[in-house]
Amino acid sequence: MLLARISAAGTPGDPAALREALHWFGKLRRGPLAQLTHLATHPDPGVREELAWAVSRWSTPGVAELLDGLADDPHPDVREAVATVRTLSQNG
Repeated sequence: MLLARISAAGTPGDPAALREALHWFGKLRRGPLAQLTHLATHPDPGVREELAWAVSRWSTPGVAELLDGLADDPHPDVREAVATVRTLSQNG
């Protein structure tokens, strides 16, 4: 159902709809990382930031690599989100 929301948001995707779906993905312990990685290049930095938060607690293989890429994001809010989720996971 959540992947359907991502698809329904269109290309590149309505930022508000994508952020809402990513919020709910963030409630999961694992998720469909392969189907969401394209959002790491979304033009809206809010979507990229929410992606970092959404996957931060996942045990899905590939999360660390996705966060590595987002850590070099051109937008400071995205980089800050990655730094924060990494700090929280180390202190968790």
